[in-house]
Amino acid sequence: ADIPAEEKELCEDLIFNRRADALQLFIEHFENVTPTSESTLVDPTEGMTPEQRLHWKIVHRHKEGVEADIDEVINRGDFPTKHETAVHTLNNVLLPAMKEVGDKFGAGELILPFVLQSAEAMKKTVAHLENYLEKMEGVTKGTVVIATVYGDVHDIGKNLVKTILANNGYTVIDLGKQVPAETIITKAVEVNATAIGLSALLVSTSKQMPLIINELHRRGHKIPVLVGGAAINRRFGRRILQTESGDFYEPGVFYCKDAFEGLETMDRLIDSDRKPALLEQVRKEADMELGRATPHAPRNTNQRSTIQPAPLNLPPSKFGMRVVKYMPLEMVLQHLNINELYRLSWGAKNTHGDEWTKLKAEFDARLDKMKREAIHEKWLAPKAVYGLFPCQAEGDDLIVYNPENLDEVLTRFSFPRQPYDEHLALSDYYASVESGQMDVVAFQIVTVGQEASERFDKLQSAHDYTEAYFTHGFGVQTAEATANYLHEHIRREMGIPENQGKRYSWGYPAIPELEDHKKVFELLPAVTTDLGMSLSTAYQLLPEQSTAAIIVHHKDAKYYSVGESRVEQLMR
Repeated sequence: ADIPAEEKELCEDLIFNRRADALQLFIEHFENVTPTSESTLVDPTEGMTPEQRLHWKIVHRHKEGVEADIDEVINRGDFPTKHETAVHTLNNVLLPAMKEVGDKFGAGELILPFVLQSAEAMKKTVAHLENYLEKMEGVTKGTVVIATVYGDVHDIGKNLVKTILANNGYTVIDLGKQVPAETIITKAVEVNATAIGLSALLVSTSKQMPLIINELHRRGHKIPVLVGGAAINRRFGRRILQTESGDFYEPGVFYCKDAFEGLETMDRLIDSDRKPALLEQVRKEADMELGRATPHAPRNTNQRSTIQPAPLNLPPSKFGMRVVKYMPLEMVLQHLNINELYRLSWGAKNTHGDEWTKLKAEFDARLDKMKREAIHEKWLAPKAVYGLFPCQAEGDDLIVYNPENLDEVLTRFSFPRQPYDEHLALSDYYASVESGQMDVVAFQIVTVGQEASERFDKLQSAHDYTEAYFTHGFGVQTAEATANYLHEHIRREMGIPENQGKRYSWGYPAIPELEDHKKVFELLPAVTTDLGMSLSTAYQLLPEQSTAAIIVHHKDAKYYSVGESRVEQLMR
């Protein structure tokens, strides 16, 4: 995005063969260009007015010197009062700059960490500008109550929404994460909210959204609801506009794919000229979506897959629970999935070519620094508990026995079965009760400790959004690396080849029910005492940078989806 438009056009003319002299023009432009070290580069803001410099710094993520630029604009005195000058600067310089950032993000020209850096520059600029604004109570574009819904501990996306809305003149009341429906509704009514914003990362927790909308409708409240997050899509937003009574929720439900669409939606909602068309649009889209719904014929879920179990025989000494209070972080970090860290957790998902090469070099340097800091400061502390147990399958269930008394059932897991294709359920990979043979199942829980969450929260509180984002991603992926490291160890204990079998975590298609975490904690009780872990009321792992899994040793084990997605079920 930083490539000058003229040079970009020259390159694209050549790549797409848009003109006969494209190559010649390209050569002529670049033949006298020589590499320049960063120290000798000309200041890109040289010759700009302070307004132009402010706009450039926000778009290009530079916080340095914004206060001096603001002071220069104010002291020049283009308007009768400093307050009027400050208001004009906010509306005509800063907000358009942030809008440009949003447009670039929407077009795929900026990755999320860069957006966060621009947001930090904007926040610093606005904070200084406020010194020149007259303090007037109630001067706001609107009040938005936002929250991550009950049961969901993720809030990276919500925090960005908060920053973008606050930087654009809205009062934002952030209720945090895992917020019950009643708390959200009560606060929204108390502050006479202009809108409610709801976020969910998990499909299971997205069910809270229609629950809140139905309750708002039942009580007769007229508060628009904005919904977003990785768990849902636009179709989901259209469907939950219809309440349980069959009526549409009159104030509207608006799906927003990112923070900037949330801002655009709010700007339209508070504009009396634009709001009616927006409401008409969402109702029309909901009508079309609901009109497409057709009854689904019941699917045959009695059919079993053709998987042939391959029971594992282990000596009694291998069974039972083991606590791992220390894992060398240096070894764990060797199991980091760098591609997932950079592309999924650090936002470079859609970056390719030379842009990816440049960004990867930056990320490599950042990762090296973060690794050294984590090892030295010990803010990542991998720990785990795991256990091997005798087991048998019974239909869709897996029965787990006491290793010291095979007549005693410790617990039973029920797995969903594919209603089509191979008709798979996880229980199919294990020896059945009817076979008379015992099999082996392994469970593991890992964490990198509470300090990772505390570090993230501290950075967020200090408005260091970019560093918080990278820290969160690094912590989550280190927990995944810990799970990989332990999984390899369990394979060796089981005596099975490297890469045989699969590790399945709750919340994913094959085992969607988070409530099963409670059974795993009962099987491996050391988690609460030795690892400092617990379950939320919605059965999510705490601290967030933790994972739990069942390990299937069968050589043919694979990942698969069970029927239509849970989102599609909710939409029906």
